[in-house]
Amino acid sequence: MNLRDYYFFNSLNDAEIKRLEEISVLKKFSRDEILFYEKDQSKYLHLLVKGIVKIYKHDYKDNELVIHNINALSFIAEIANYEEKPFPANCSFETKGEVILIDYEKFRDEFLFKKDIAMLFIKSLSQKIKYLEGFINNSVSIDVNAKVAKFIYDNEKTINSMKQIKIAEILNIREETLSRKISSFVKKGIIQKDKRNIIILNHEKLLEEFI
Repeated sequence: MNLRDYYFFNSLNDAEIKRLEEISVLKKFSRDEILFYEKDQSKYLHLLVKGIVKIYKHDYKDNELVIHNINALSFIAEIANYEEKPFPANCSFETKGEVILIDYEKFRDEFLFKKDIAMLFIKSLSQKIKYLEGFINNSVSIDVNAKVAKFIYDNEKTINSMKQIKIAEILNIREETLSRKISSFVKKGIIQKDKRNIIILNHEKLLEEFI
């Protein structure tokens, strides 16, 4: 494990990198393996360096609600560390992956006061808040059409790397419903469906579907 390989720590000198490695451990995970459960204590700062994880909760009917999928390289649920509270949701692996577990208390006391590290940490927290806002907006929206349109618009660069069943899971709708909405956008000439790939033909019309 060489933490200098990760841009989060580019500003640290050799002695600081060595110290950070002393308080960190690299752990490998299998697909579907749990990283942590809701209400677990957040002792470690989790840095996802390989793979994809999902953050999810269960509703009162025990249905799984996917809040966010996180791709490497990224911190995971660092807001729980920052607020020193238990994790607010579950986290499991969608693929094989690797996580660097950093002793958060020592990281906070020895590194978080550094300007460059603090700014990266704040930026990462801001991104998570943005994802949470998107989840809330999608959850309270009664317009499924708007949900699907916004997801396609916001994820234009990555949507073709995702399976349709996964998109439906993220949006908390049935896969059949997603297929119907995509077909309707194709008929309107807003998008093009080339095998599994979605290509936006008219960004302005797609935007009008959800604003």
